[in-house]
Amino acid sequence: MFRLTDGRLTSPDGRPFRSIGISHADDTNLRYPHNREIWRSRYGGSRRRWLREGLVPDLRAWGFTTIGWTPEYISGTGLGTSGAPVDLPHSAGIPGEALADAGMPYTLALRVAEIESWNGYPAYRDPRSRDFAEYCDHLARTTCRPDDPLLLGYFLVDGPAWSGHSTGAGWDGPLEDSARAYYRVATEAIRRHDPNHLILGDRYGTRAGAPDPVLDAMTEHVDVLSVQTFPGRAVDSAMTTISRWHDRTGLPVLVADTGNWCPTTMSPHRTGSEPDQAARAEGYELLATTFAAEDWILGWHWCGYVENPQRGFGLKDPWDEPYAELVERVTQVNRRA
Repeated sequence: MFRLTDGRLTSPDGRPFRSIGISHADDTNLRYPHNREIWRSRYGGSRRRWLREGLVPDLRAWGFTTIGWTPEYISGTGLGTSGAPVDLPHSAGIPGEALADAGMPYTLALRVAEIESWNGYPAYRDPRSRDFAEYCDHLARTTCRPDDPLLLGYFLVDGPAWSGHSTGAGWDGPLEDSARAYYRVATEAIRRHDPNHLILGDRYGTRAGAPDPVLDAMTEHVDVLSVQTFPGRAVDSAMTTISRWHDRTGLPVLVADTGNWCPTTMSPHRTGSEPDQAARAEGYELLATTFAAEDWILGWHWCGYVENPQRGFGLKDPWDEPYAELVERVTQVNRRA
């Protein structure tokens, strides 16, 4: 199994392992009206073929080592014609059995609470309740794969809003009490069903934040401090936050979601990050080089794989073709790392 040895990741055969991954690699991004014929003609409409003939060969060719977080963003804002929040469950992601069959290291997610900062309808349920404990146990016994050597570990929630949600929702009572119960109950459920793999914890966003009482509670129960950051070229500012969290917890860090974007054929008005794919490549190198320079950072996972109408950025365009200027540079950087 994957292990932490002196704060570094090691593979099942005991060698050092840097997790350079892709987040949001999901076959549903090839099932829109604009590309479903590609899905059928290239992969026969088969997830197994897509994993084995599309995703995994691409990742290996481009120097990636891990299939990261696969659940897709399907709730929040921006999906409907009204622009209002859509009250839908979050995607569960690709099942572990399918990922294991693909033959590449991967991660799994257990969404124990609906408290994402992007979620238009958050639900702050009492983590001290019997219902929460039973739900965590259900997720763990459904999801955990204790004997799989390709599994890196388990994430919890994507970008949780621990310090208060934009909707005004939040935890009842002292934050530290909720945090202690949340992490204790969730991780006990995982370790009850799988004592062998790493617990990667919540994917804290550098914008959404992680209050100190939450970091302190988390430190007692998880193995890795997972973060997500989309800083553009303002990498130093993001690293200040990530370094502070690392210093407070003493845990190694996995940058579990990071990326950039630019105007594309599908999203010509998307702005705010980079002007074109060549600049995206420069931005990737800046981020990856910064992360690789720190021995307490275990790796980074890039968002995302195939561009879709909502996410608006990827290594491949909406018709399953790589953005060549971006991918060539990414490959060089990954192989050096």
